[in-house]
Amino acid sequence: MIIGIALVSFAAWVLFDPENGFSHGLLALVTVLIIACPCALGLATPTAIMAGIGKGAENGILIKDAESLETAVRVDVVVLDKTGTLTEGRPEVTDLVWAGDDDSHRNILCALEKLSEHPLAGAVAAHLEGCVPVTVEEFESITGRGVSGTVGGRTYYAGNEALLDEHGIAVSEELRTAAERMAGEAKTVVWFADAQRALAVAGITDRLKEGSAEAVRELREQGIVVWMLTGDGEAAAEAVAAEVGIDNVYAKLLPADKLEILQKLRAENGSAMFVGDGINDAPVLAGADVGAAMGSGADAAIEAADVVFMTSSMDAIPEAIRIARSTGAISNQNVVFALAVKALVMILGLMGIASMWLAVFADTGVAILCVLNSIRILYKK
Repeated sequence: MIIGIALVSFAAWVLFDPENGFSHGLLALVTVLIIACPCALGLATPTAIMAGIGKGAENGILIKDAESLETAVRVDVVVLDKTGTLTEGRPEVTDLVWAGDDDSHRNILCALEKLSEHPLAGAVAAHLEGCVPVTVEEFESITGRGVSGTVGGRTYYAGNEALLDEHGIAVSEELRTAAERMAGEAKTVVWFADAQRALAVAGITDRLKEGSAEAVRELREQGIVVWMLTGDGEAAAEAVAAEVGIDNVYAKLLPADKLEILQKLRAENGSAMFVGDGINDAPVLAGADVGAAMGSGADAAIEAADVVFMTSSMDAIPEAIRIARSTGAISNQNVVFALAVKALVMILGLMGIASMWLAVFADTGVAILCVLNSIRILYKK
């Protein structure tokens, strides 16, 4: 099309200006070809994206590819996991109530939890530090429920209440009352049982990350809808949500439930970013428009994510959105500026007004200006 416009302009000058048409037509032809060189348009978006990725890295935000950054521009809803995202991810056992006092059971619970990779299990194991090691056979990690294993021919379980319900395990009134008290204090409840009855219940708390409330407020100021999805109990989830200012909460979820709800939120609100850190979050991270993982999280979560917050800080989330939107805005500025200048100079060139120097500016000069405009991203605060 460009070559056609150039040839038509040359022919028009030759036909309608016999005296100077050849020289003017040749100038118009070459001017059109120089202006149409796509250097500026070719650099308009890639330079902005590279600057945006560099700015993210400077702030401890690892953006894995250009597509992730471009998608983050359109994010309308941010979905947050609780443990390890809004909270420190270093839970502590504050209560541990036993049905009787059997040291062998303590050793078995300790051995089970040491084999688990879940942060809550690590908290229980740390609380029982100094226990006598026992051999656990047929160990199994049950996604969204807990763990199980065989010791001395008997099967034991450690996990949430759904695990007990699934296996029809009886719970004494004493342990039930203790669990209700812990839940009322916004603690996460973890059960330990054999195949017949519950043997103990633990209450676990996890401190809120510094700056979580401010980060949620910034996201809302950016016009983003914030949700929290967690596998923890309702009382613990609602307590954390109230503290950080999140009104929309789903609790007691399995990984598959999180993914299903995320798809629903995407349909209702638009592009969604999910932020998590656990191995159970990997499917949801992969299913989100933009999956973001905390750098302190599980390797599987980091591998599945498009963005990694190396500082594991909550304020990195609104910062990532700011960088993405700034990058998108500057990319659009570059494209519009390049097209506008080229169109104007091309019209002047066809009329025989634009000089060769102006054509060179419309090509190389505009390309340099686009690069300089993109570099502004690196200096924005």
